[in-house]
Amino acid sequence: MRTTAFFAFMALLSAGCGGTAQKSPSGNIRAEVFAGKEGLYYTVTHDGRTVIDTSAMGVTVDDTELFRDAALRPAGTRKIDETYSVTGRKAVSEGRCNEYLFDVTHRPSGYKYRLQTRLYDDGFAYRFVLPGDGTRTVNGEAAQWRPPHQSRVWFAERNSGWKLLTYAGEWISTTADSLHIVSRQGPVQTMPLLYRPPDEYVMIAEAALYDYSGMRLRAEPGASLRADLTEQEGFELSGDIVTPWRVTIIARDLDALVNTDIITSLNPAPDPELFADTSWIVPGRSLWSWWGGIDGGFMTLEGEKRVIDTAASLGIEYSTVDDGWEERPDKWKFLHELAGYAQSRGVGLFVWRHWEKLNDPADDYRQMRGFLDSVAAVGIKGVKVDFMNGEGIRQIDFNTHLLKNAARRRLLVNPHGCQKPTGEIRTYPNEITREGVRGIELNRITANYEKRMRDEGHTPDPDRYVPGDENQNIPASHNAALPFTRGVLGAADYTPVAFTMPGGTTAAHQLAFALLLDSPLLTIAENPFVLSGDERYRPALDIIRRLPTVWDETVVLPQSEIGRLAVIARRKGGTWYIAGVNTAPAAVTIPAGLIPATARKAQIVRDAADGSLQTTEVALPAPEPLSVQLPENGGFIAVLE
Repeated sequence: MRTTAFFAFMALLSAGCGGTAQKSPSGNIRAEVFAGKEGLYYTVTHDGRTVIDTSAMGVTVDDTELFRDAALRPAGTRKIDETYSVTGRKAVSEGRCNEYLFDVTHRPSGYKYRLQTRLYDDGFAYRFVLPGDGTRTVNGEAAQWRPPHQSRVWFAERNSGWKLLTYAGEWISTTADSLHIVSRQGPVQTMPLLYRPPDEYVMIAEAALYDYSGMRLRAEPGASLRADLTEQEGFELSGDIVTPWRVTIIARDLDALVNTDIITSLNPAPDPELFADTSWIVPGRSLWSWWGGIDGGFMTLEGEKRVIDTAASLGIEYSTVDDGWEERPDKWKFLHELAGYAQSRGVGLFVWRHWEKLNDPADDYRQMRGFLDSVAAVGIKGVKVDFMNGEGIRQIDFNTHLLKNAARRRLLVNPHGCQKPTGEIRTYPNEITREGVRGIELNRITANYEKRMRDEGHTPDPDRYVPGDENQNIPASHNAALPFTRGVLGAADYTPVAFTMPGGTTAAHQLAFALLLDSPLLTIAENPFVLSGDERYRPALDIIRRLPTVWDETVVLPQSEIGRLAVIARRKGGTWYIAGVNTAPAAVTIPAGLIPATARKAQIVRDAADGSLQTTEVALPAPEPLSVQLPENGGFIAVLE
C-alpha cells in the first residue's frame, strides 16, 4: 500500500475571514460550512450546480445542542493521496481528497470540539470529534440533507416492521418530494438513498460506523432528510465521541457511481498487527445446503458430506453449514467430523450461529470468544452470524468485537440479518461479505409460505405483487437496481443462482447475478445436486467452475438504467466477464473498445426457448459488434478471452 499525506496546517486570521469555502482536488466539488445563531450549516455544489442546498449539521450531547450559538474557526487543511487494496470490485482503490479542519466553540458552555470535512472529486463527507472523559449520552444529530427536490429517488421498501432492522427492502423509486409519504411504514428510510437530478447521481450514506449508532434518514416535506437514530432517547459512549462520516456521493454516471472509493477511503487502514499476515483471508465460492434442502439430506452427515464432495469436484472453495446443526444432539461431534472431512477434500467450512448466543458483553465477550475458540479448534474457516436485526449501539459494538476476535483466530466473518456496510471491509478484511440486502433467500421463504397456504386449503394468487411485501418472489426490477444502490456501499451476500425457484425471472437472469454484485464470498443458492447434475443448467457449470469473486477492474456499460437494465463487465487478469439482467426485452451490445485485442473467443450463456441455458461461442475479432438479445426478465453472461 502507498500512502502520502501532506499536512499543511495554517493559522487563519479569524472565523470571519471567509475561510470556510472548500474544494476537491480538481475543483469540481465545492462546499461551504458556516455558523448561524440557530446552528451549523453546509452546502455542496458540483460543477457549479447546487447538489445539497443549505443543510444543518451538529450533535446533541447530554441534552445540550452543541451546534446552537456556536463559533466556527478554520483550523487547518491537508491533502490526502493514497492507494490501497480492498477485496472486491477492483485491484487498486484510491483515496484522494482535500481535508479541512474547523474548531467549533459552543458559546454558552465554552466547550470546544472539531469538525472535519473531506472533499473528493466524487463527493463530500463530514464528521465531528468531541473530546471528553467519562460517560456521556448522544441524544441525536441535527444532520440534514436537502438534495434537489425535482428528481427521482431510489429507496429500499419493506412493508413490515423488519424494514429498519435488516436492510432487506425491495429497491423502488418515487419523486423526491413524495418520499416522506410514499411508505406505509412511515417516513424513515434506510441508507443509502440514491437521487437522480438531470446531470448527476447523488447518494446519501455514512462511512466508518464504529462506537456509534447507525443512522437512518427521516424524509420530510420539501424533499429534506433528517438524521434518525435507533435510540430515540440517546445512547451512552465513554471518552471521546467520534461520529461516523456523513457522506454525499456525487457521480457523473453509473460507472463512476459503482466505482467510487469514498466509503472505504473514509475508513482506517487495517491494524498492522492484527492483519500482519492475511494469507488466511481467502475469497471464493460456497455451496449451501439450506436453500435447496439437498433432497432430504439437510443436516445429515451423509448429505452434508455429499455437498462437500460436490464442492470439491467443482473446485469450489467452501460449503456453508447453516441453521440446523445445533439442533443435533451430537452437534460438536457432527461439526468436528464434517470439518475434518471437508479439510481432507480441500474444502473450507462456514458455520452459522444466532447472534443472541454470542452477544453477551460480559468479561470482554467471553461467550463469543469461547464459541470462536471452539469452531477454530475443529478447523472451521469462517462464521455466519445472523439475526442482529438492527444497527443500534449494541449491534455495532458487537459487530466490531466479532470482527476483531475472529481475526485473532484467523476466522472469516459473514454477518447476516444486519445493517448496510459502511466500509468495514477495509479496516477488517476478514469481513468477507455481509447481507443487509434483499436476496434470493426470499424466493425460498415465499415457496415455503405458499406451500403452507396450499396445505391449509388456500390457493396463492400467482399475480399478486405489492412492492416491498413479504412472501413474494424478488422481481427483476429489484435485481436491475441493486448494483447501483445497495451494491455501491460494498459486498452483498445476495446468495445468487436460483434456477429451481427463479420467481418471474429466467435461468440466465439467475446466473448473471453471480457477477453483478460484489461478494468476495459468493454463496450459491441452488441445490448443489441440481447445480452439478441437471442437464438443463449444464452451461452454468462452465461459468461457475471458473468464476472469480474478486476483480481487477469493473466497468458499468452505458446502456445500463437503474431498475430496468444492469450490464456490468469485470476483468480478472486478461479475461473479461460481462453479465446483464433486464426487465423489458432488450438488445445489449458489447462495445468494441471493451474487447481485448488478444481475445480470440466469446463464450455467451443465455436463455434457451425451453427455459434451459444454452452456450454460444463467437470467434474474435468478430466482423460485427457482439450483441445479445434478452427476453423479458432475462439475462446473460459472457466470457471474453
